[in-house]
Amino acid sequence: MSRFRFLPLILALLATPVSATGFDFATFQSLLQQSNATSVDELIAALPFTLRSRYALVFDSRSLQGATLIDPRVILYGPDARFVATFNGDPSQRGFQTVETMEFEPEASEFRFRELRFQEKGSGSAAVVVSEVNPERCARCHGTPARPIWDTYPLWPGAYGEHYGHGLSATEAAGLASFLAQQPAHPRYRNLLNAKRFAERATFRETAGRRYAGTQEEPPNAQLSQLLTQLQIQSITRNLARQPRFPLFEYALLGTSEGSCGPMEDFYPDALWRAQRSRFHAFVRATALANSRQWQLKDSRTAIDGAVHTAAKNVPSDNNLVGMRYVTETGLGTSTRSWSLALETGTYDFTSSPFSLLAMRDALLAEVASHDEKVRELSQYATSSDGDRYCSYLKRRSRAALQDSTAEPDPPSGPAPATATADTLPVPAALTQCIGCHETGAAPLHPFSRPDLLRVELRAGSSPHGTLLDEIRFRLSPAAGARSMPLGLLLPSTDVQQLQDYFAALASSAQ
Repeated sequence: MSRFRFLPLILALLATPVSATGFDFATFQSLLQQSNATSVDELIAALPFTLRSRYALVFDSRSLQGATLIDPRVILYGPDARFVATFNGDPSQRGFQTVETMEFEPEASEFRFRELRFQEKGSGSAAVVVSEVNPERCARCHGTPARPIWDTYPLWPGAYGEHYGHGLSATEAAGLASFLAQQPAHPRYRNLLNAKRFAERATFRETAGRRYAGTQEEPPNAQLSQLLTQLQIQSITRNLARQPRFPLFEYALLGTSEGSCGPMEDFYPDALWRAQRSRFHAFVRATALANSRQWQLKDSRTAIDGAVHTAAKNVPSDNNLVGMRYVTETGLGTSTRSWSLALETGTYDFTSSPFSLLAMRDALLAEVASHDEKVRELSQYATSSDGDRYCSYLKRRSRAALQDSTAEPDPPSGPAPATATADTLPVPAALTQCIGCHETGAAPLHPFSRPDLLRVELRAGSSPHGTLLDEIRFRLSPAAGARSMPLGLLLPSTDVQQLQDYFAALASSAQ
C-alpha cells in the first residue's frame, strides 16, 4: 500500500524537474504544494537530489530543533547554500514537526528565515503552517537584519567533524556509527544521499592519496562555512553601499578590506587621523579582547571526550577586518557586531580554511568599480610589482574625499534626562537579548519589554547583589565571569554601556 501512497508525489516530481541550482523558497513552496506532502518525511523525500546530497550533521544543537549523536539535526545546503533546509529525526526532540529554511535573496542581498510546522494527522488543521519571513522566534538568534550562524574555521562545536583536519573523536565516531546503522531504514534520514561518506576518513581528514591525486575536498562543515561567508559578504557590502556616507568612505573601505595596502592612517588626512588615532587603537584592543573571549567560549563547547583544547593556540590575529570595521563604525555609523558567522555575537572572527578565499575585497571592488572604472583597471596590478599604483590611488582618493569633511557621522542622542518617563527613554538594541531570554522561559521572568513595570523591579532589593539594578550591573561586568549576561554571548563594550545607562535612567525615571 505504501508504494501507491507516494505515486502522486513521484508523478509531480517527474512533471516538474527541480535542482538545487536556482532553488529558492518559491520553488520550495511550489514543490510542497505539488507533492501534497503532509509530513516532514514526505517533504524531505520530495527535495531535489542535489539538495539532499550536501549536508552537515549537528549532534549538539542550540537552535529551535534539538539533536543528539544518534539523531542529529541535518542541514541541507545544496551547491551554493542560497537555500538551506533543516530537520531532525526523533519524535522526542524539540522541533521534530518542523522544517526550518534559510533563503538568500540575491536582489536585496538579504537572508530570509522561515519555519514550516506540520500538524499531527487527524488534527483537523492544515497539513502545514508556513511562518512569516524572519519571525520573532528566528530573530532572537539570527538578529535583525538576519544572518546565518555557523561558527568559523577551524572549530564547529557540536557538528560531526567539529575539529578541522583532526578526524573524528571517539565520541563522534561511535555516535556516527549508530546514526549510519539506522539511516537506511529511518523514515527521514533514509532520504539523505551518500551518507556512508561520513564514515570515510577522507571526508574529514586529508589523505596522502587524495592529496597526490588532487581530489581532496573540504569537509562538510568547511564547505558550508565557506558558502555562507561568501553570501554574508554580499549582504554586508550591499548594505554598506546603501549607506548615505558610503561615497565618502568607499576608497578607505576598499583599501582596508584586505589589509595589504598599508596602515590605516594612509587613508585619512593627517589632521583627521591625529584626532582618530587613539580611538582606533582602542578599537583594535577591544576587537582582540572580544575575539579572545569568543574563542574561549567556543573552545569550551568542543570539550567532548573530556578533551581540553587550548584556545590561545587558535585565536585569530589578523582575521577580524579591523581597519574596514573601524571605518564602517566610525565613518558610516553602522554596527559590525553581527558580521561574523560566530555563535557569540559581537565577535569579529572571519577565519577561513586554506581552501577558501575571503571575497570582501572583490565584493567592495565591484561596488566601487560600478562608477569608477579606473579602480577596476588598477586592481589588475594589485598582485604585481607595480601593485602600489592600485593602493596609492585608493589612498589618494580617500584622503581627498575626507579632506573637506568632518568624517564623523551624526552623533547618537545623549543620555536621557533625569525627568524622562519610562515610556520616552531610548531603548538600546541589545535589550532584545534580555527580552529573548527573560520573557520566553529560558531565564527568570523579568518584564524587560515593559519599562513601566521594569522600572519598579529595578528598585527592588531581592537579588544576590542588592537591587535588580545592582544585579544587572554585576552581570554585565567582567567580575561576573561565566555568569555574565547574556549567557554564552559577548556584547561589545558600547552595548554594555548603553544597557547600563538605560537601566540606571529607567530606575530613576518618573512614572
